[in-house]
Amino acid sequence: MPAEDCLSSRHAHALFDILTSHVTLTEIESLKLSKTVASFGPPLEPSIKDRPSSPLLRVLLQSFILDLPGLRSVTPHFWTDSIRQLATALDDANLSESYDKGSVGIRRTLSTATASIVESVARGRLGGYPKQATKEHTSYDQTNPEHLIQAWDDFLQRIIYGDLLDKMFIKAAETDKLADHESLVQAAHQYALIM
Repeated sequence: MPAEDCLSSRHAHALFDILTSHVTLTEIESLKLSKTVASFGPPLEPSIKDRPSSPLLRVLLQSFILDLPGLRSVTPHFWTDSIRQLATALDDANLSESYDKGSVGIRRTLSTATASIVESVARGRLGGYPKQATKEHTSYDQTNPEHLIQAWDDFLQRIIYGDLLDKMFIKAAETDKLADHESLVQAAHQYALIM
């Protein structure tokens, strides 16, 4: 294939983001239809083995949710009856699609918030997060935008490839004060608040 027919790495990344966003929004939007839930596949509909109605959401459910403590041991009845009934009840409630009394409706608000979270998780699950060397900072200036960006990148690297998550759980068991956590955690928290 000629070089001019290939996407650059930057363009491929942008295309991946666009397609992930489109698929995520489409699948979440389709959840308002009871037929989507009925053909979701396991665990909601165990008889559907091929061609689930929401393949991305199903992959995320199987990758992250089904292995959580407390959900790992629930009976199939919980998924096939309780969760399907909840989804059907939401469909039957006919929640507002867009606007209620001059403001954004409940369904649109929930859909948008859910889509942004699911989209981020989907990008990470499908595209991964490239491993990079982290810069060893002893402290991050929370008033400096470059430090916050660097802290966020270092935070993700150390959460995914290091032991920061374990350290955060240990520290959270000792204290409920963010100020007691290391500078990296505080700066990453500040970045998340701003973004």
